[in-house]
Parts: sequence; C-alpha cells; structure tokens
Amino acid sequence: MMNSATLVGDVGGTNCRFALAARTVQGTIELHESEKYAVADFGHFNEAVSHYLSGINVRPKRAAFAFAGPKFNDAIQMTNVDWLVSEHELRSKFAFDDAVVLNDFVAMANGATVIPDDGFQTLIAGKVNYNKSVAVLGPGTGLGISCIVPSRIPGHPPSILATEGGHTGFAPQNQLQRDILAYTVKSRDYVAAETLICGPGMMRLYEAICQIFDEPMLFKKPDEIVAAAEASTKSIARKTVLTFCDMLGGFAGNAALTMGAAGGVVVGGGVSRHIAPFIAESDFEDHFKNKGTGAWYVKDIPVRLIMAHFVALYGAAAMVLPENN
Repeated sequence: MMNSATLVGDVGGTNCRFALAARTVQGTIELHESEKYAVADFGHFNEAVSHYLSGINVRPKRAAFAFAGPKFNDAIQMTNVDWLVSEHELRSKFAFDDAVVLNDFVAMANGATVIPDDGFQTLIAGKVNYNKSVAVLGPGTGLGISCIVPSRIPGHPPSILATEGGHTGFAPQNQLQRDILAYTVKSRDYVAAETLICGPGMMRLYEAICQIFDEPMLFKKPDEIVAAAEASTKSIARKTVLTFCDMLGGFAGNAALTMGAAGGVVVGGGVSRHIAPFIAESDFEDHFKNKGTGAWYVKDIPVRLIMAHFVALYGAAAMVLPENN
C-alpha cells in the first residue's frame, strides 16, 4: 500500500495537516501517518513538507495540497499567510511526478460528497441533493466558501467552484449586529463577513459585545470564550457564541441565495465543530431563512454541518488518487 501512497495536505492560516493517502482494494481512501504542525513554525510551505517527509520512510510520487487561498494558473497565494505555492516548484523540489494545489474549500466540498451521513450534524432538516447546486462554507482562520455544481452531462462528476465569498461585506440582521458593525467599523475601513465569522473574528465579536454591554473583557482566545459559554448560560461569552452562530446562519442563507444552492448548504471548518452544541439554542435557522422577499427560495433548503475530521484531506486525495480498476 505504502509504495502507492500519495502525500496530501490541508493548510490553513493556523495549522497544516499532512497524511499519506491510498486506496483500499474496496476503492475507499485511507489516511496514514497523519501529523499536524503550526504554520507559524515555518517560513515557507516547502519547509513544512520537508519536515513531514523527514519523519516518514516513504517518498511519495504524487501530492495534493489544499490551501486557504485562491488558485491562479498553477499556484496558490494564501489569504492569511504570506505563502505562494506553485505546482511546478513542488514537482521540482520534491521530485513528485504529479503535484496538485487547490483551494481548501474545493477539497472540503469534494470530501463532503463522499463522507457517510453519520459524519454530519443536521442543522436544518432535509436531504442534501447533489443533483442541484450545493454551497460548502465554514469558519476557520478565515471564512471559506465554494459551490458544488452538477454536470449537465449524465454520469459526469460535478464541478466545484472556488470563491472568495468570505470577503463580501458583513450584513447585520438585527439591532445587536448593527451595533457590532458600528463598533467594528471604527477600527477598519471595511468589515467583511470574514472579519467577524471566523476564529479571530470571534475575538473581535467578543470585544464589540463587551463594549456594547459595558462588560470587562475576561478572555483572550476563542477557545476560552467557548469554554466560558459552556459554563454559564447568562454570560457575555454565551451571548458572543450565540451571536456568532446567528451570523453564520445569516451568511449561510446569503450563500444559498447567491449561489443558487437549491440542493443544500454544507457547513464545515474547525470553528463550526466547536460551536455545534450552541447552534440549536441560537437563531441560526431564523437568520438563514429571514431573507425578505427571497425567503421563499431558502425556506426548504437543508443545512448540514460536517462533524467528521480530515474531510479536506480526503477531498484532496480523491483529486489525484486513481480509481481501482
């Protein structure tokens, strides 16, 4: 198996994950030798690859890497890290026969189509229909979004559209969110959805809510806010996490409208799993569906949250691993 292994990676603004991927005799994909590193520990992506390869006894001939950033020609410029990674440089430096770089939410979308139903949590009831367009989005270090578009040719795989939709303007849906926007815009010229709906954005959201309600800031990290929200239903931390869920629901509904995602919306990203226990208590569904004259379009669209791990790695692997004959 290992002689035919493919190196795969999922690279965000905070962490990079590597693994060796191979198909089983049944045709499924298995991951081995999984490792996670902090992006800040490396000056360039090539250093991270070299570090991973130095710890294994295999020299893969194929590689596929998913990055948080847009792809132009054969290269990706990461959005929140100053890394430019090209396919031809990877092939040259590491002697790969084939190397593919792709947007992380293209990989996430590709992986979402193959993981089993028990890898999801239902947020809004209904069965996702991949015969129609499906939006895939989620908060991590940034806010990624892509769209699965079915082929017009029967039997052909869908296309996956990579976008930078997380950088669209934040759209408040109630008075508290308007107050949050008013506070946030004091310190920046432009408030994107990603400014508030991502890991670092939770800290910005917490700061704004503390200011609005004249409460002291007690926490300095998003995971501290989530832990405090779990501990107290009356805390500013709880209000912060619930507001984050509301905003995520609003953005997901906007994405469904913008992309014509009649088949459904799939929510991923590392932050989403951490806030999953709060979504039912929040107004996520109301924010998703409260679209004025566009409410008729989203009222029956299902929404699921990816709870499975390593989905982007599986999705990247599926891009390059040959099917079994």
